[in-house]
Amino acid sequence: MKLFAVTGSPVLHSQSPALFAAAYPLHADDFAYFRLAAQSAEEAAALFDELGLSGMNITAPFKGDMAQLADARAQEVQALNACNTLLVEHGKKCCYNTDIFGVPGALRKAGVPVAGKRCLTLGAGGAGSAAAYALHAEGGVVTVANRTLSKARRLAESIGCRYAGLSEIAAIAPRADIIVSALCHGVDVLDEAWLRPQQVLFDAVYHGSALREKALRAGCKLIDGAEWLLHQGAPAYRRFTGMEPDVEGMEKVGLPQALPKHISLIGFMGAGKSAVAPLLAAMLGRPAVDADAVLEERCGASIPSLIGEKGEDYFREQERAVVEEALASPTPAVISCGGGAVTQPLLGKLLKERSIAVWIYAPPARCVSRIDVSTRPLLARHANPRQAAAELFEKRKFLYAKTAWMLVSSRDRSAEQVSRLIYDEISKVHHR
Repeated sequence: MKLFAVTGSPVLHSQSPALFAAAYPLHADDFAYFRLAAQSAEEAAALFDELGLSGMNITAPFKGDMAQLADARAQEVQALNACNTLLVEHGKKCCYNTDIFGVPGALRKAGVPVAGKRCLTLGAGGAGSAAAYALHAEGGVVTVANRTLSKARRLAESIGCRYAGLSEIAAIAPRADIIVSALCHGVDVLDEAWLRPQQVLFDAVYHGSALREKALRAGCKLIDGAEWLLHQGAPAYRRFTGMEPDVEGMEKVGLPQALPKHISLIGFMGAGKSAVAPLLAAMLGRPAVDADAVLEERCGASIPSLIGEKGEDYFREQERAVVEEALASPTPAVISCGGGAVTQPLLGKLLKERSIAVWIYAPPARCVSRIDVSTRPLLARHANPRQAAAELFEKRKFLYAKTAWMLVSSRDRSAEQVSRLIYDEISKVHHR
């Protein structure tokens, strides 16, 4: 079983997990792919090792830092100092940059040749660097323009192309055959008067492009960032799985807009789900449902008593009924699930389909230190609860990953900090 994640800014790459999942053959049950809400490349790399991930997609702003944390770097990563694909190969973390396939792949699909064409790339960050590198490799005559001239010069020297400041593009843009804008979302430095019908305008932004109307009025051929994402995602998928992606299926995947009705919190016992749920619910203005508390109230007994008197199977039946009822409610809620909820295949499927499932993660040893082991029957019966917890977590890890939309680490965060991070990540992708 292989676990893959994406980490970085959901504003830039919120489609990545959906596109990757859409490429899976229906029988590919040995793969799980989820978002990893790390706040630094160092945290993402540590979780990569700790969770035993097989691969990771890296988005801005971590591409440069992650390149330095890998054990081996492909040629394009060395040239660009940017990594968007991390893989474990022969026991080492190896990084690649599949962004370089995005622009030429999209241009080929659109029937636009690159060789001999005058190309202007705006921005010298991760996306702009990959675009310039790729266009130069395809035989284009490339100029890199960036607000910070020294950054543009360093990139141009590493690639072997020209460079300019953004203040100079008024003289360059009108003569360019292909213009790639890889600037931050909402930043537009192109004057409509510089554009002409014969030009190809490529915007790295794929949601809410500021250039769309401008390009239409000027009669330019516009290619948006969804095509870039698609054509960089396909080679990443090949590296991850060794299989050919379903590119047509990937193209049909849309960007989710509405916030799903419920948010479910999953994860191991002691990870902090019950503490986070009411805090996150208050931020979202919705009720919190603690499945374990509801179950105990409904059955008139504690969970240890239920398991001791009626067995784990009975407890799981009651647990499933409580969570199914919460998911069926028309009132949007934040649902805190028991640590073993995902072990029930139907329940895991429902959580994934009817809610945003957030995996709150902490190492098993940390989880055990936070709980009263005597109240946890699955651990209390073992002479070494920490070892039992580690073994139980390993059995459940893939199920958490397969169910989760996103993972948030509670290892060194308070419940308030975890709640805020979940709220911020969800708010960047979904409209409430």
